[in-house]
Amino acid sequence: MRKANIASVGCGTVAKRWHLPTIAELTKKGELNFIAVCDTDEATASEVGKQYGLPYYTNVEEMLGKHRDIDVVDIGTGDYEHHTVAKIVAEHKMHPIVEKPMAPTLPCCDVIINACKKNGVHFEVAENYFRMPGDRILIKLITEGILGDIMRVHFIEPSARRRPFVHGSGKPRGISRPVSTFGSHSGVCIDMGVHRMSQIRFYAQSEPKRIAGITKQFAPIPDRVYEDWGHALIDFESGAVGVYEASQVGEETIRYRQIMGTKGVVTHTDSWTSDFPLRMMVDGEMQDIPIEKERHTVDGVDVLSRIVVHTEPQIVYENPFREYAIDDWNVGTAEEIMSIANAALFDREPEYGVGGRKDVEMCIALYESSLSGMTPVELPITEITNYEDMVHADFHQVFGHNLVSP
Repeated sequence: MRKANIASVGCGTVAKRWHLPTIAELTKKGELNFIAVCDTDEATASEVGKQYGLPYYTNVEEMLGKHRDIDVVDIGTGDYEHHTVAKIVAEHKMHPIVEKPMAPTLPCCDVIINACKKNGVHFEVAENYFRMPGDRILIKLITEGILGDIMRVHFIEPSARRRPFVHGSGKPRGISRPVSTFGSHSGVCIDMGVHRMSQIRFYAQSEPKRIAGITKQFAPIPDRVYEDWGHALIDFESGAVGVYEASQVGEETIRYRQIMGTKGVVTHTDSWTSDFPLRMMVDGEMQDIPIEKERHTVDGVDVLSRIVVHTEPQIVYENPFREYAIDDWNVGTAEEIMSIANAALFDREPEYGVGGRKDVEMCIALYESSLSGMTPVELPITEITNYEDMVHADFHQVFGHNLVSP
């Protein structure tokens, strides 16, 4: 069976820590062919190319032109370049997968969608959190009805890169100009927000119909113009409520996730792992439910075999990459990469795709609500928002050209 040929564009921290080693392991095990790498920084491109024994480039069009047999391009550039690189990839009749967030605004997301439709290729968004083993089993518990009807989903997201409050810094500000430094990442409410909006939506098993939110910058520093804290209240079509709070400022707070249903609840203080406490209503009383994990070692890597939740009936998760030297975190990375690889090979829709746009839309609604004094924003968003207009205008002022071509 033919394997998908894959290349990587953007070889920074995210690629080096997660994407590149996972692609290399999948190639080693015969799932992919790793073809080439590209980064605008020649030293980075050279380093990565030599590490993986691949030709390297500093110009994406040159790479795509020389390797016309590429099927998939894994794009890990800065947020504001996702849509421009993906469009180039699609125009070469290749299938892009872009890191999260899919793009900084909805019109940028639509550049990717429209380019792929026009050129007859698929696209994927590298949203790995819902694909990790812990989330797979949680979502299975929810979809199988084990937790009953979901009433509330609550996420508190403290960042490891916290900054202290600054005495005398003045009144905390909301969204103001400029809205971004246009570096590799956007503000915390979209950078991490897309992850959590994705998960909240999966847990609620419903589509959001309105969002009210607020963002603040409590600790201003010269090179960080965007928010360091934000809060969103999400009203779902099912009647469920989602609450999301992101923070990069102040003393350390507890990372907190709660999924509350009519039959059971998960309340968790470490949402990075597949370990979570489950309490269920059994014979009229709330009881702890045993969760069993089986693990083994592959080439020195601690690998998850499966998770068994001892409910009635049992809920079981089998790791599709249990024979690979891939840890729990990168199971999500492997799944997103194989999603677009299989879409390319078998001309089928990838697992997530436009779900990445929904995540961005929810974050845009948070920003827009904050900008309008916490007025709820109805979803779906059908016109460009004031917040997006500000992003586009500030980008043009900094770079002299449009973020999205008219």
